[in-house]
Amino acid sequence: MSAIAHVLNKRGEHVSGSDRQESDVTRRLESAGVTIHIGHAAGNVTGADVVVYSAAIPKDNPEMVEAARLGVETLERPVMLGRLMEPYKHRVAVSGTHGKTTTTSMLNAILERTDLDANVLIGGDVKSLGGNVRIGNGSVFVTEACEAFSSFLHLYPSIAVITNIDADHLDHYGTIERIEETFRKFAGQVDENGTIIACGDDDRARRVLNGCGRRVVWFGTNGSPDILAADVDVSNPEPTYMLSVGGKTLGKVTMSVPGRQNVLNSLAAAGAAFELGADFDAVRMGLRDFTGAGRRWEILYDESGVTVVDDYAHHPAEIKATLSGARLAHQDRHIIAVFQPHLYSRTKAFAGEFAEALSIADEVIVSSIYAAREQPIDGVTAGIIVDQMRSNGFADVRYAPEKNEIAVGLADKLTSGDLVIILGAGDIRAVSESLAAILSERGA
Repeated sequence: MSAIAHVLNKRGEHVSGSDRQESDVTRRLESAGVTIHIGHAAGNVTGADVVVYSAAIPKDNPEMVEAARLGVETLERPVMLGRLMEPYKHRVAVSGTHGKTTTTSMLNAILERTDLDANVLIGGDVKSLGGNVRIGNGSVFVTEACEAFSSFLHLYPSIAVITNIDADHLDHYGTIERIEETFRKFAGQVDENGTIIACGDDDRARRVLNGCGRRVVWFGTNGSPDILAADVDVSNPEPTYMLSVGGKTLGKVTMSVPGRQNVLNSLAAAGAAFELGADFDAVRMGLRDFTGAGRRWEILYDESGVTVVDDYAHHPAEIKATLSGARLAHQDRHIIAVFQPHLYSRTKAFAGEFAEALSIADEVIVSSIYAAREQPIDGVTAGIIVDQMRSNGFADVRYAPEKNEIAVGLADKLTSGDLVIILGAGDIRAVSESLAAILSERGA
């Protein structure tokens, strides 16, 4: 939402918006000249020609009700995103169940080293941008394309990236088959002469794109994809691999973010960049200098042998990838995972998978569920994950329903060699920031 507001504001439109509370996001918008209201109220709609809303906003929101009363057009966020994207010659949509933000951020880092002057909209903050959007004057428009609620079906890209296809948002889709069918529809919305950059290591992606009628460029670490990472080494915090395109080895890539999943994300970004005309040097330097997006392996504290990492992982596959990458890159460290489940429906559907993924850590703390848009489900609490872990034989796990107490408790016990990874898509970021602040104060 904020990235769209920045783009419209830059184009000279009068933009206003509201949020429940003040934040860095609202302050950045205000400094750019956007009118910000704290709190939702009918009066905020006065004078608007269009009201743009996200999936998090219910129909009985006072501003939605007032817009309907006044006859003001209302557009859900992805519809407006599709309208913004439409005029551009090169329209890049980065999709996939996992890795969209990191891949889009990596692609931005590469494009910054070209003369394409691209527009890039990212689902997380990037330090080099000072936010989540880069507004350029070129013919390239890059955006994340989220599959939640079938949102990406409002986009018609010339280049689509599919990082992977996994079971998620089952409260909307119901079955993995419906998810696959939606990705198949998305692939069909790519320009007839366009290109799909897809993960060849992902069986579902291969199945979905079979016979899609579009040119597909495959990337991966196995077999003989079009874009190959060979000799992959993820045994340290800076993975390396040899990059080959079309069977030709271009050179060595060194990354600054850990884990095999980030190797795959980097291949997706490289594939899109090559389609846009970037050369290997831009790819190599962009990936070397990329240190992560906000809440994606974001290191908030790293002193005296203690490290605190904040990460957005909220699906079992994401948690497994993050913790596995940490285990490989930091083999001699004690890993403490703090996890806040996101949504009652996701917790119910994946309790066993969460338990298995979290068991990669040495010690686990599970906080209460962040409900977001959902109402509680009888019998579903974060405690079911803890119970499952204990049933599986993992003893060093505890349930901490009051997340505000977690940071102080951790700060009192951490010693050199501890790596704390705080995971979740809700408001668990507050724990990460609080823990980092306490440790910094004590270190001082």
